[in-house]
Amino acid sequence: MMTYDRNRNPITEGSRVMINGTGHTGVIRAIHSDGMTAADVRRQQTVEVEGYEGKVAPVELIRLGMH
Repeated sequence: MMTYDRNRNPITEGSRVMINGTGHTGVIRAIHSDGMTAADVRRQQTVEVEGYEGKVAPVELIRLGMH
């Protein structure tokens, strides 16, 4: 699944990202989007980031690089 970060850059599993507000950086491990619209995926906590407990919304992420 592809979605977009807070700056409308495309992000997918394997993308390197930073979580806005915390400064935590990591790689996207999974994007949980089953049965959701693209808008729902972008606004709800659907993304698992390596080394970060819990999920974050794509609008809270800043892409640092693609895989």
